[in-house]
Amino acid sequence: MSEIRSTIINKNGKNNENNRTHTNTNKQKNQNSEDSFHPWIKPDSKCYITDGMLKLHYEILDFCEFIKLNDQENSLRQKTFNYIKDLIESKLIGYKCKLYGSYKTELSLPDSDIDILILSEDAMKDQNSKNKIMEELLKKVHELLFSTKSFSYLEIIKAKVPIIKCTYKETNINVDICLFRKNGIYTVKTLEKITESFPEIKSLIMVVKYTLRQRQLNQVYKGGVSSFIIFSLVYYYVADVRKKIADDIKKGAKVEELTLGHLLVGFFDFYGFNFNFEQVGISIRNGCFLYERKDDGKNLLSIENPQDISQDMGKSCFRFRKVVETFKFARDSLYYPEKSPVVSYLCGFIFPDDILKKRAQNY
Repeated sequence: MSEIRSTIINKNGKNNENNRTHTNTNKQKNQNSEDSFHPWIKPDSKCYITDGMLKLHYEILDFCEFIKLNDQENSLRQKTFNYIKDLIESKLIGYKCKLYGSYKTELSLPDSDIDILILSEDAMKDQNSKNKIMEELLKKVHELLFSTKSFSYLEIIKAKVPIIKCTYKETNINVDICLFRKNGIYTVKTLEKITESFPEIKSLIMVVKYTLRQRQLNQVYKGGVSSFIIFSLVYYYVADVRKKIADDIKKGAKVEELTLGHLLVGFFDFYGFNFNFEQVGISIRNGCFLYERKDDGKNLLSIENPQDISQDMGKSCFRFRKVVETFKFARDSLYYPEKSPVVSYLCGFIFPDDILKKRAQNY
């Protein structure tokens, strides 16, 4: 664990530079003055009575509590799903609707859409006519939704995996509808199983997702990273840290308790500065491992699809260098001189936006 701890703020607030040049220290000091924007920190927050990594740990928990969907937001999403589900299942006999994606795994951001999967065992028995069935069904679903006049936006997106994108008027919730992709159900089950064993992953994912969302780097069709790729990056890092802790314990070494603060800074440091993307890729199968890259190297990120190891999920992430730069910026934003007055660590790289401002009014 020494190679990880040598690059992050320690528990009493001091910092080890590890021969790295930090160029934005003064900027960060100014950003973290008493009047900076950090509405997720309540007056009674434990952030005010702690310092260093423990302070960051509590701030991460505060931020996740602040940003998670509230009862009203959950209700609107459930209402939207129920409407579409009841409509499709009543009119298209033999088809079922299932929720999947971030909303199902409780990793949604306030402006996230909901993902709906349409399934039919009978329709998919004939694999030879799969594409034709999908094309015809997409048109039927589109026509059905259009006939209700209940959607302010409705469009078929003809991508590699065709989907219907729509917005339900009554709730103003955006929806993505896809067909027959059982990997969506697999992904939900995988995330639920892993986060049960690694509960710290959820908090880290929410902070990383929001950081990338603010920079429009979480939009797959724009070359950003999907929620599942963010999950895979976080999962590999946390699993790797746990393995090293276990090895240290076996060797009889004294291991300090790691907080969410240690893990967040370590995550940004690991992928921003230390990970060799050009030579290795990531697999989250069998407890996570790295593999030697043997592709053309045109895409910076290589990450194995756990359902189909011949597929590289990183190929679509053509803006991943921007993602890495964001991780570097976030890592350097968490560097502070020992006596620098710090109210919020996160507001060094999470900036005021419409979502945060609106939530601050009602929090």
